[in-house]
Amino acid sequence: MNERSLYQELKKRVRDLEKVVTDRRKTEEDLLDLAEKYRIHFSLANDVIYTTDRNFTVTSVSPSVQDVLGYKPEELVGKTLHEVKVIPPEYVEKALQETLRVLQGEKIISSTYQFITKDGATKYGEISGVPYIRNGQVREIISVARDITERIEMERSLRESEERFRTIFESAQDCIFIKNLDLEYVFVNPCMEKVFGLPSEEILGKRNEALFPDGSGAESVEVDRRVLSGEVVEGEYSRSIGGDSLTFHAIKVPMRDSMGAITGLCGIARDITERKRFEEQLMTKERELASQARYLEEMNITLKVLLDSREREKKHAQEAIVSKARKVIYPYLEKVEACTLDEECRVYLNIIRDNLDEFLAPYWNPSSQQYLDFTPMEMRIADLIKQGKSTKEIASMLKVSPFAVSFHRSNIRKKCGIHNEKKNLRAYLATMDQDR
Repeated sequence: MNERSLYQELKKRVRDLEKVVTDRRKTEEDLLDLAEKYRIHFSLANDVIYTTDRNFTVTSVSPSVQDVLGYKPEELVGKTLHEVKVIPPEYVEKALQETLRVLQGEKIISSTYQFITKDGATKYGEISGVPYIRNGQVREIISVARDITERIEMERSLRESEERFRTIFESAQDCIFIKNLDLEYVFVNPCMEKVFGLPSEEILGKRNEALFPDGSGAESVEVDRRVLSGEVVEGEYSRSIGGDSLTFHAIKVPMRDSMGAITGLCGIARDITERKRFEEQLMTKERELASQARYLEEMNITLKVLLDSREREKKHAQEAIVSKARKVIYPYLEKVEACTLDEECRVYLNIIRDNLDEFLAPYWNPSSQQYLDFTPMEMRIADLIKQGKSTKEIASMLKVSPFAVSFHRSNIRKKCGIHNEKKNLRAYLATMDQDR
């Protein structure tokens, strides 16, 4: 080989060496760049990124672990999973088994764990793990743990809410149902099954027209469309189910999705058939009682009329007795008194007059205020005054002094309410008789 050929060979090797150096430098720069990017991701990641070796020892952990569990990275690096104690005992076996699987080359896409923070609180995490392989061997496990505590709590709250709803839904004595935009039943509770006498499978997917072939459900279509337009509707409806006419009190409200769009309606219907029957019976009883009350009122009026008529008849009979005595008996007694009688006959005559006065006393027009307070003597004197007799004539006829007659005349005027008035007593007494 001549000198020129040797030079060319050396020059070629130098260029090759420079290329190798350049490529290596670029590779190193790429590696450094990749390492820096990994470091940045590692440092800024919200998820906890950590690595463990084949002995289950933590070899690295991202700073985010402090935000999630409260530990600084240096408190965990160099310790085994058992020593770290961030996993409750009941999860340790699961962690070991999944770590062994990754060491055998498997990938753990997602696995849920419970964690204990530094201050003793409980959190939940979702862990994914992949093997880090060098020279055909698994050297470490790279894992990513995401805090899903909030999601777990929301899921638990949702499950509890669903369980409460299901309990209410299934045990409710009212019919609860959900319809879609086509007014087809998509959800019914056991009470609906009981009312229709059908399993839910034979109700779901059907409209009211199919469930009420007699047409009694057609009116609900208009109501349902109002609900689907955004209105809340409440009312009473009658339906024919299984040959029975039932009455329901129902309230229907629109159902909306997260965007506020109406997706269907939810209804609650209570069977008030028995209550309506009771109300009708009560109204019937009230009408009967009102009718009886009117009848009793009419009977009371009739009875009052009869009693008033009886009282008038009684009054007329009493007045007839008194009138007869005045016209037929007392005039003759007065004539007898005017005759010359011995003492014994006058005694007998006074006995007759006193007994007659006593007998007629209850009939001296007791219903008339005019004679209500007159004594028998005052009644006799009043009758003689009406006949035009003077005080002396009356005194002579009754065998009393004129002073006694004047005294009784004064009492009669007082009882008639004309004591201090210049009214003729005879004319006033005659007017009283005319009024009677």
